[in-house]
Amino acid sequence: MSTSLARHARLLRYAALAAGAFYMVATLAALLALNGWGGRFVSATLEPGALPLRWAAWTAVVVALLIGTALFELARMLGRVGRDRVFSADATRHFRRFALLFLLAAIVRVALPAVVMSADAIARADGLLRMSFDAGDLVTLTVAALFWLVARLFDEAARLEDDSRSIV
Repeated sequence: MSTSLARHARLLRYAALAAGAFYMVATLAALLALNGWGGRFVSATLEPGALPLRWAAWTAVVVALLIGTALFELARMLGRVGRDRVFSADATRHFRRFALLFLLAAIVRVALPAVVMSADAIARADGLLRMSFDAGDLVTLTVAALFWLVARLFDEAARLEDDSRSIV
């Protein structure tokens, strides 16, 4: 494997770790700022949309944990580049976990507010249900599903690489 590819993978690994940590810290700062923490030094907001603020906060925490963990798995996969075979079982396993966690984060971000708003409409018994989705949610779900497909393709490539090594 080329040293250039390994160097780029190492840089992306550090970027993934930094992005995951930053996302979780920013979410924590936003949640703490809701209670007045940070004063004039931290100005973070949580946009609840039509959700109650408590549900929006829990959704933000769950999504932050899923995204942070997904980026950690991506960093672990990128750490394997240059050390293992191109499609090693460890690298594909970490990428599959990344793809799954990213897909779950996208589903939680889209589906949980819809479920909460539906339950609220049922509890109110007025039959009025308002939900909104933006194009960004659709794009995120599409990209997450594509990552999942690529992860499955990597698994198949790893299997084929193992088969070809056992034949020779």
